[in-house]
Amino acid sequence: MPFFSAAFGPRAHVVPLIARLFLAALFIIAGALKVGHPDDLAATITGFALGIPGLVVAVLAVALPLLEVLLGIYLAGGWFLPATSSAASVILIGFIAMLASVVARGIHTSCGCFGPADSSFATWWTVGRDALFALPAVYLTWWSRARLYLVEAPTIIDS
Repeated sequence: MPFFSAAFGPRAHVVPLIARLFLAALFIIAGALKVGHPDDLAATITGFALGIPGLVVAVLAVALPLLEVLLGIYLAGGWFLPATSSAASVILIGFIAMLASVVARGIHTSCGCFGPADSSFATWWTVGRDALFALPAVYLTWWSRARLYLVEAPTIIDS
């Protein structure tokens, strides 16, 4: 991470911390607002008109909020960061693709991103907002994986 080291000096480690805590808060809040409302989430998923079978929609409506909260907790703790940041990236990019599909097809349905109270229709602004949310996830995926490979090789000192 020479770029961030040069740009931020000794505080270069703050950038991934901020990205991680932002994503943690995003997933915990989004998931918590959906927990206990599987019928609303199932209706939102069905409203996307993606042809997902009813049983899969039902499982997603129950499991997705819990997965989001759990992912947020793991991100907050910094646990399994290469895996959790990759999962966050995949989930957010998947949401972006689904929302873009809905908007491109002219379907007027709620995004449902932040639970049943989020009743605003999915628009290109929603897609753009989610793309901005995905940036720290993609950065954190790159950073956490690059960290694994940028370990200095031990030096052999001749005596």
